[in-house]
Amino acid sequence: MMNKKITFNINSIIIFTLIIFLTLSNTTSAREKQTITIEEIKKSAKDFLLETLPWEKEQLEIDIYYQGGKITIPSGEKLLIYKGRGGSKNIGRIPITLEIQVDGIFQKRIGINSRVMVYQKIVKTTRQIKRGEIFTTENIHLETIKTERFLGNTIKNLEDALGYEAVSYLPNGRSLLQRSMKKPALGSKGEKIMILAEKNGMKITTPGILREDGYENAMVQVLNIESKKLIYGRLVDANTVKVSF
Repeated sequence: MMNKKITFNINSIIIFTLIIFLTLSNTTSAREKQTITIEEIKKSAKDFLLETLPWEKEQLEIDIYYQGGKITIPSGEKLLIYKGRGGSKNIGRIPITLEIQVDGIFQKRIGINSRVMVYQKIVKTTRQIKRGEIFTTENIHLETIKTERFLGNTIKNLEDALGYEAVSYLPNGRSLLQRSMKKPALGSKGEKIMILAEKNGMKITTPGILREDGYENAMVQVLNIESKKLIYGRLVDANTVKVSF
């Protein structure tokens, strides 16, 4: 009877010791792990885009899409390395890769999706514009829009459009593109002008007729009325073509 009691006590001590050991082991293991939350992953991904995209932060609207859960990694100095795909001017849907390191050792790589919208100022028409009409503050204005496309060919400053001529008909509310406009002709085909030649302080003038539309400081073909010859000169103003001889 005594031996059974001693054996029971020994077994109880062993079991109790094992329970304490396992509890301490689990506590130690828990201390050796750390967790990266979903919120931390999304926030750091958004911060990465804000720092790398070439837009002002106030212009950007960013949504992060992460389908996974929280991530458990060993304790130590963690490093989250984000890499975006595509050019630096990418907007719209941008895939991101997150690489996780602890104490310089690779742990995990995951994929994240994002959608980037940008507020951009562009020039738009405020009414219908006919072909050949000159752009003024009465028919165009600056408007802020939200888009996920890079508007590379869109006019973004009024100063870049005012005084230019519409190449074709434009409806109300149309975005103004580089190809939508051109410099207005300084002189029109068929107009009479003065041909000017200068050499050694001597000036010679003769009447002429423009054989094509001419632009300021550009070469233009002109007919010498007196000699009936076609010559080329530089249109210096609306009334004068300067030639070299």
